[in-house]
Amino acid sequence: MYIIVVGGGIVGYGLAIELQQVADTEVTIVELSASRATQLRDELGEMVVHGDGSEIAFLEKVGARRADMVIAVTADDGANLVACQVAKHWFGVARTVARVNDPRNEALFLKLGITSTVSAAGAVMAQIETSLPQHTLVPLMALQSAGLKVVDMRVQDGAAVAGHSLRDLKFPTGVLIAVVVGPNGARVPDGDTVLAPGDELIAVIPHEAEQQVRAMVTVGDGM
Repeated sequence: MYIIVVGGGIVGYGLAIELQQVADTEVTIVELSASRATQLRDELGEMVVHGDGSEIAFLEKVGARRADMVIAVTADDGANLVACQVAKHWFGVARTVARVNDPRNEALFLKLGITSTVSAAGAVMAQIETSLPQHTLVPLMALQSAGLKVVDMRVQDGAAVAGHSLRDLKFPTGVLIAVVVGPNGARVPDGDTVLAPGDELIAVIPHEAEQQVRAMVTVGDGM
């Protein structure tokens, strides 16, 4: 697999360190700042190149036509969007991931066809929300190409699903409960698994089912 990382800041650097440890993976870091590129090159070697990752000619030079993925993680949302758009529509890169620094831009990124977005603010909020006893459904990861998301749900005391087995519950089509975490730890559920108040569920759900699923684990709503 060949991955181009646009942006050699803290995020890009960390990604490169992790990705280069994955078997059969080639990584190129593109950094706009000459001084930062030199600094990274001294440490990481020839995988670091100095240039503009949003320019067609430069992406051509670093092999975008054979790239399996382009990840744009600069501090500039506009640069990240352009880099991913060029990679996707000019070079036909199958998977593009963009860092979104301003959460208000996330909807635009997705509307314009960016495969996945990563929001630092959203990630922090998810961590905060999962630590709150009253949280019901927190998105953990978007699987945009499949129209799915991975979520963390907590069954509230008095929710309609509490006390019922998964076999008897009518979750929307496409919902998959992958893990149930209770007082005795995590377990892979089956049809006989009974949900109890306080249970935490890791699930994969269709985007359009979020409100219905949220209602099922919340007090006062029916199955």
